[in-house]
Amino acid sequence: MTFAYPLLFWLLPIVPIVWWAMYRRSRGEVVTMRFSDLGMLRGVKPSWRIRMRPLLISLRAAALGLLVVVLSRPQYAQSSERVVREGIDIQLALDISLSMKAGDFDPKDRITVAKEVIAEFIKGRKDDRIGLVVFSGNAFTQVPLTLDYDFLQNLLGQVQTVRRPDGTAIGTALAHSVNGLRNSTTKSKVVILLTDGSSNRGDIEPAQAAEIARALDVRVYTILVGKPGGGEYPVHDAWRDETYLIPAPTAEDEVALRDIAEQTGGIFFRAGDEQGLRDVYDTIDKMERSQVASEKLVRYTEAWQPWAAGALLLLMIEILLRNTILRSIG
Repeated sequence: MTFAYPLLFWLLPIVPIVWWAMYRRSRGEVVTMRFSDLGMLRGVKPSWRIRMRPLLISLRAAALGLLVVVLSRPQYAQSSERVVREGIDIQLALDISLSMKAGDFDPKDRITVAKEVIAEFIKGRKDDRIGLVVFSGNAFTQVPLTLDYDFLQNLLGQVQTVRRPDGTAIGTALAHSVNGLRNSTTKSKVVILLTDGSSNRGDIEPAQAAEIARALDVRVYTILVGKPGGGEYPVHDAWRDETYLIPAPTAEDEVALRDIAEQTGGIFFRAGDEQGLRDVYDTIDKMERSQVASEKLVRYTEAWQPWAAGALLLLMIEILLRNTILRSIG
């Protein structure tokens, strides 16, 4: 138990003084009668009512002491700890050009593995707003920043490679992703850009997009997927109703991706197989965690009521006794 105003306990030493003052006063209020000779009263002992008179004073003094406790506001303190999380805003930029259908992540292709790994990454996040930008020769927002992870996972599952416009517009994709973070008020803003090739389309160069990201304090992690030398991906010819295997482009601009990461405070990764890609996202997941702070909350429950009830009870007993069996004349 704690007290809101413990200094009021300095009033308690006054209670005995008050008791003594009331006792002396009561002694002076004894009714006297004049007799010519008091010899006949020498053997008379005070009655039990007279001996119980100090009890009234004690009851009143005890009630006064309890009222001092009431004024000090006794309380029960219940402490608890509240965890406060400050989430991160993350834009996932995913390459959906035709080369992402390359099957060098045997038995799966690049896009399938990328979607599975990204889905696991999303599942492990809490309190972070996550958006999804897809790109090939152009870029568009598939899902704006959201906390609705189920909705995000659903639309991620529907992502497919596109045939037109083909190509890889890394600069445009990065600029588009950064633009989605422009109004973010979080302390940490992140873009995770995954691609399998070099930038060969778009109106914005990767270096220009990196400058924009750095100006807006956005950290960019770049991931280059695919085995060196590339693989083959299927292309369906609707006119002939035939499917061809075409070698995936081997042009890879690792230097540009590395420069983007370094310029924005991020890291460049290379993933040549499924486990390698999982390791990349696990690493990013550990590095980019929500900021957690704890606040100690103390809730106080007022506990003066029993003390006030006790004081009231003592006063009622004192009044009852004073006006009944301990009643005095005069």
